[in-house]
Amino acid sequence: MSDNKKNLEQISSSLAKLFILDAFNKHNVSSEHRRQLSDDEKQQLKALVGNLQNQVNEFLEKQNQPKIAKASKTPEPPKNTTLRDMLKNRKKS
Repeated sequence: MSDNKKNLEQISSSLAKLFILDAFNKHNVSSEHRRQLSDDEKQQLKALVGNLQNQVNEFLEKQNQPKIAKASKTPEPPKNTTLRDMLKNRKKS
């Protein structure tokens, strides 16, 4: 499970880099024209990304919980019984 998570994070990271480079190329922004981020801005971005990752993980866990709960329930017998079955049950009682 953790291998899948690491693989997913790696794919997400490479896709994000690809989208950013594509946006720079689309608007003719070269590395000389990009402004360097200050340490404070870098920390804010890291905190933002960490917060978003936590929110995504919580969302995914919530989505997986109902599936597990539904799978563990035992199926109930159908409540729609025929009149014949109801009479047989009444006679047995």
